[in-house]
Amino acid sequence: MNAAQLQDHLHTLEERLFHPSREKNRADLIPLIAQDFQEYCSSGRIYSRQQAIDDLMASSPRNATISHFYVTVLAPDAALATYHATTTMHTSHRSSLWVFRDNRWQLLFHQGTIAS
Repeated sequence: MNAAQLQDHLHTLEERLFHPSREKNRADLIPLIAQDFQEYCSSGRIYSRQQAIDDLMASSPRNATISHFYVTVLAPDAALATYHATTTMHTSHRSSLWVFRDNRWQLLFHQGTIAS
């Protein structure tokens, strides 16, 4: 997969995780989250994999968009995705560390910071 294809692929995965309500079966999202996943939320909370999965399964649809999406390849099996997420309330800067494991890309780490 070349850099442009990887960027498109990871963007699609981010959109799926960002809008889980669009999935026919939200359980299909679980394999996208690495076993050792962590998230540092803009609220200051730290989420484990299970907490992130619980949120994905129960979240309501949200009116939000992803923009300025960019992927930096760190190694053949690691990539950093950065982007802006905009809702009606605020914009946040987000970063996701993706790793290629078990023949698929998985989200290892995510952080969101509210923009001023």
